[in-house]
Amino acid sequence: MGLPSDTTVIFSNFPNDWIVGIDLQFFNSSHLLRGIKLIPDGIHVVHFAQDSNSIRSGFYFEAKENEVIILYWNEKDEKMYITEELGELNVSKELSKLPQSYPYMIQYPEDQSWEKLTNSINIGQVNYILPHKKRIDSVITSIDENNLLLDALQKSAQNRNLSKDPIIDSIIDQTNEEIKYTLIDFNKSIRPNSTPEQKTRDALDKTWFLNHTLITSYNSIEILLLSEFQQSFLNMVIFANYSSSIQWLKFLKIFFNCKDILNEKPDFFNSWIDIINLQFEKIPEDYFNDFIEEEFIKKSIGEFDYTVKELNIHRLVKKTMYMKSIIESRFGIIIQGIDDEEDEEGPVIVEL
Repeated sequence: MGLPSDTTVIFSNFPNDWIVGIDLQFFNSSHLLRGIKLIPDGIHVVHFAQDSNSIRSGFYFEAKENEVIILYWNEKDEKMYITEELGELNVSKELSKLPQSYPYMIQYPEDQSWEKLTNSINIGQVNYILPHKKRIDSVITSIDENNLLLDALQKSAQNRNLSKDPIIDSIIDQTNEEIKYTLIDFNKSIRPNSTPEQKTRDALDKTWFLNHTLITSYNSIEILLLSEFQQSFLNMVIFANYSSSIQWLKFLKIFFNCKDILNEKPDFFNSWIDIINLQFEKIPEDYFNDFIEEEFIKKSIGEFDYTVKELNIHRLVKKTMYMKSIIESRFGIIIQGIDDEEDEEGPVIVEL
């Protein structure tokens, strides 16, 4: 047997009764389960945890023709090793057993929504954002979160007249162990030489902030911003990673509070609203309740709904109405648009 045409993930020496999975699918491991086969091309995530209360770990990969990925559990040091960490001889040994293992592999569970959830993700950007070993788990933190902790500890050390704090020294260089999300700080990124009137407008309308972030962090490549937006969502829902939930919410605060840019970038916002609507369809209810405040979502979507109606952006009006219906049907939250009470006297939007 040659290498299978589609990507294969081999489970070797895997413990029984672990919760393993690929993408948004989860299942229990057993001594009979030897891996996952017939994985279609594209971005995927393999993940594993001892049980539902344990830290979930995993990694991204790009499936392609004849690709084989090996996960080997080393009982001695209780670590999971991935292909490149095994050494050439061990990889060859595992590949030689593939014909016998292949019938005991689960076929990739088809999920038509997965391709849409990852359609903007760039694997190069994924590898840049993740720590140096390209793995992620439930507890790993972002640069932004570590910086906030470091600032607080430094202020505390000053108050205690400590010239050297061992706790600060232990976290001062976590570069290789952090998620390198784009730094989003609404208080520090301010329009240069802005007037008081501009500052007030920028606080209400994130158009300048979005344009500035696109230029400085993504080299004006819009799909890279959407890539990070999708990645932060998946890291939140697959790994319950708190830092990722914070980053995802920061993106929402930008998108929902843009006005001037909506007519400038209609295709960009049309792509974004398709992404966020699918994310709202897929986010587990308990994660929605844990990570998102009801008042934030009601205010944000309500104001965005008003804005797209005011600007008569027909595609976004229709898709925002659908967003409101998702939020109501899945989470029981009714979002009243700012102009809902005046609908009878308001403008009639006709889709041509």
